[in-house]
Amino acid sequence: MKRKVVCCLLAFTLWLWIFCSCNKTKRNANRLDGQRWLVKELSVDGVNVAVLPELKFSECEIYKEDCKGTWYYGNTGHAKFFWQIRNNGKTLIISNQAGHAHTMEDIMAAQQCIDFGGEYEVLECKRNSFSARTQSAHAYPGKKVVLKMERKN
Repeated sequence: MKRKVVCCLLAFTLWLWIFCSCNKTKRNANRLDGQRWLVKELSVDGVNVAVLPELKFSECEIYKEDCKGTWYYGNTGHAKFFWQIRNNGKTLIISNQAGHAHTMEDIMAAQQCIDFGGEYEVLECKRNSFSARTQSAHAYPGKKVVLKMERKN
């Protein structure tokens, strides 16, 4: 009887572990969505950009809709983008969607969003910190681009 209980507990624990570890796409998307993130590093081959943006990832049903976000530049500039988490939480895709700009800072936000758009390898996705890298950012193909963010409270 005791052996049967232990086997059932082990089987349940194994099932729970497999179930919880399989869907990192949704877990990582939930950590980003609905939050505003301060970019602490946005670098190309180790050189940080002059103006670090803030990114807001709008709340999203990752499997049901296109996820939207806002790229903030300076005090007033902003640009819209789409984002996706894929590959079991290992990939972040950022795609600029800015249609028009009203101010010079909007233009700068859109340009920065375009330049750093692309497919990133997720290195860390925690509740309060996120880091990723790519060598295929739109304006920097073949160069190492690093994105590190902290959640804004």
